[in-house]
Amino acid sequence: MGIRVTLYRAELLAEARRISTDRRVEIAHEAAGDAVGDAPVLTGEYRDGISVETDGDRVSIVDSDPDAIYKEFGTSDTPAHMTLVNAASRYGRYTGWQARGR
Repeated sequence: MGIRVTLYRAELLAEARRISTDRRVEIAHEAAGDAVGDAPVLTGEYRDGISVETDGDRVSIVDSDPDAIYKEFGTSDTPAHMTLVNAASRYGRYTGWQARGR
């Protein structure tokens, strides 16, 4: 006698996100610590703005410096630092924005 099992992808992914949230928060804090250590310092706003935010099962490393996006990804006349991206990439796969010219 066989058993038939039906797996629902959306529910499986939601459950995996839910049960992995605590560990992903730990990893995010480790990566944020790396980013703080690697961040260039002129005024300290970029470095000091790095933190971890959670919203349900969503975990993000963020920077509250209003100019962080320009420092992170660069502009036409400013090189990218990629501090957050590089730190996060050491702990997993990154598929988000890339620096100008890369």
